[in-house]
Amino acid sequence: MTSALSKNDILRLLGALNEELRTEGVKAHLHLAGGAVMCLAFGARASTRDVDGIFQPSAKVLDAALRVASRENVPDAWLNDAVKGYVSDRGTFDPFLEMSNLKVFCASAEYMLAMKCLAMRIGEGYHDEADVRYLLRNLDVRRVEDAEEILRKYYPLDEFPRTALDALRELLPSG
Repeated sequence: MTSALSKNDILRLLGALNEELRTEGVKAHLHLAGGAVMCLAFGARASTRDVDGIFQPSAKVLDAALRVASRENVPDAWLNDAVKGYVSDRGTFDPFLEMSNLKVFCASAEYMLAMKCLAMRIGEGYHDEADVRYLLRNLDVRRVEDAEEILRKYYPLDEFPRTALDALRELLPSG
């Protein structure tokens, strides 16, 4: 399999993860963020490199994800918790998928906008700017002040990289 995961690939892998958890008798919650949400919940892009999330019970989910990776011939880190450094205690997630042993939630559009701005990487190979543009349209945000108000719901504005705030100011008029 290629390193890019389509919506169908992600759904198949989540189904396989559910089966691994069912076999082990484990009930789990998975809160997704990043590119997977842009593919699954918003249909904003065709693929992502991996599935970022926070999950409980963490060790059991990671063990099951490794078994899925081996069986499905995907990278071991297809499911990872690298996003945990960007998680806000005020983050909001919407229910997305409920299976027998796995409940999947996706970051809300406003929370995704804040997370994407906080983690913004600019340059070739990164989707953050395109994702931010999509989320601004999706949320009908037309002024930089409105975007900043959304960001402040989740994080102090001074935590955002200057490049992210400058990019917002280039994308949106003020006033």
